[in-house]
Amino acid sequence: MVILSVVGTKGGIGKTTLTANLSALAADMGLRVLMVDADIQGSLSKFYQLGKNADDGLTSVVISGRVSESAISTTVWERLDIIVCDAPRRKFAGIETTDLEQFIQGRIDAPMILRKALRSPIIEDNYDLVFIDTPGAQGPLLYTAALAAHRLISPVLPETPSAREFRTGTFELLLKLEEAQALGISPGPLTAVINRVGHTNDARQITKEIRDSYLEMRGLVTVAETMIPASVAYNEAATALLPVHRLKRRDRGVTPSDTMHELIWELVPSLSGVYAGGYEGGSQSEGGER
Repeated sequence: MVILSVVGTKGGIGKTTLTANLSALAADMGLRVLMVDADIQGSLSKFYQLGKNADDGLTSVVISGRVSESAISTTVWERLDIIVCDAPRRKFAGIETTDLEQFIQGRIDAPMILRKALRSPIIEDNYDLVFIDTPGAQGPLLYTAALAAHRLISPVLPETPSAREFRTGTFELLLKLEEAQALGISPGPLTAVINRVGHTNDARQITKEIRDSYLEMRGLVTVAETMIPASVAYNEAATALLPVHRLKRRDRGVTPSDTMHELIWELVPSLSGVYAGGYEGGSQSEGGER
């Protein structure tokens, strides 16, 4: 079982879209996948239609420090489940969802909360991959979600302000995560994914800047070879509550399915050569609904 956290220190970079699309693609490849919506905004919880809406969600997991069956909702997509971020002001054991950051901040075991919960038997026995969507600002919830993962993924927009924010924000995040080494926890390696690449040379320059800061980032940050082109397909898929690899759209000779397959193969090498639905070219797969 592999846990991946999609992180970033600012909003609007495409974390939720990337989390949802990689998760659904892995499920269509035949893996059992759990999404965890650890962003108080709850965008991932609304990305796909739910099948069974569980009684509990993130609030119960954080407060109890474990995952119970009552916290896991199903989606309409086969093999794809989710721990939703509860609706605002949802209470568990007298604590409201909106108080989660404060609750975690006050815990001496804060770095371990999600790490321990997501390694419980109910997760280990029932899922192959776990994807965590995280808040777009540094705070206790981001830290505990990042420390739960074997690997971190961070979208970066191909523009100078975004690259600068990535370098400064990510460096601060890594320094904060390293504090957990006193508890025997080391942060997983981070892969930057250049997102929404247009026709300009900016992406090439931004990639070079990030790679040049490899030592500054203590060797923990690399840049994915696969870049995600700017495309309306991602918005269209989200509006239709569909994984983007199921849209039969081609932009400049490349389908979103091609891009998502190449990216997940790079992030999870054990999946290399596996296609959604068993078809060569995931866009041919119709998949299955529950």
